[in-house]
Amino acid sequence: MTIQKIAYSVFVAFMASLFTLVSVNALSSSDPDDAADDDLDPITLEELAEHDGAESCWKAIHGRVYDVTDYVPDHPTEEDVVLEWCGREATEGWDNKRPGVPHSPRAEGLLEAYLIGRLVDEEGEPVEAATEDTDTVAERLSPAEDERLHRAMLGLPLDGRYRGVFIDRGVIQVNITFDLEDGHFTGLAYRHLAYRDDDYLAMEEGDDLYPVLVQYRQILERLEGQPVTAIFALYEPERVVDDVDGYTGATLRGAKVISAIRDALNRGVYAWP
Repeated sequence: MTIQKIAYSVFVAFMASLFTLVSVNALSSSDPDDAADDDLDPITLEELAEHDGAESCWKAIHGRVYDVTDYVPDHPTEEDVVLEWCGREATEGWDNKRPGVPHSPRAEGLLEAYLIGRLVDEEGEPVEAATEDTDTVAERLSPAEDERLHRAMLGLPLDGRYRGVFIDRGVIQVNITFDLEDGHFTGLAYRHLAYRDDDYLAMEEGDDLYPVLVQYRQILERLEGQPVTAIFALYEPERVVDDVDGYTGATLRGAKVISAIRDALNRGVYAWP
């Protein structure tokens, strides 16, 4: 074989290899996840909202919908933590297991087993999660300006929405939600308040234990606008609430409310302002 033929053969082989690489790259340029999403059943926000409890818990995360009903009892935290996100877009909670810390790759692998569809609007178009662009945040704030960073480094609670529970013997007695603004309480509310078979939030004026509900509400009224440290007054609830129809502060269990608030602070921000 002459040198010219060898050179020609090498050139042909090189061009064939180059063509193959270009073809493979073109075929793989489309996102495989996008192709997979096209095969998933479309699920609207309205349909998603129908599955908002322990009996049927669906979540939307990054445009995909997951039926995690069977996993709720196996979740390592209290069931209430998972149920908070049932029936709605839950990307924010997934990406912030703790403030700024997403769930692990192992958790992502577990999640895929519960994939059932893709989230769409009424026109059938994909619904994307509304998440903040971290690159934009980094460009906007320097370490010298980022108050969240300052508070975190000093061990101070961050501004945001918090949710916490007090559980005794596996039963939730107090579930509380509140916002912090510069370390002060706002928007305090009970999401669950019960003892044994008594659901205080379901009581109406005239019920025997309704005065106790009034006192529990007074706790939140007195904490509104106060700094976080005001919770320690609840160790002596008679200093915080009024005597109503013969019920004294001793009727209350202020330590339960303190525990629920501290549980919320330990969990970290539930939602950013």
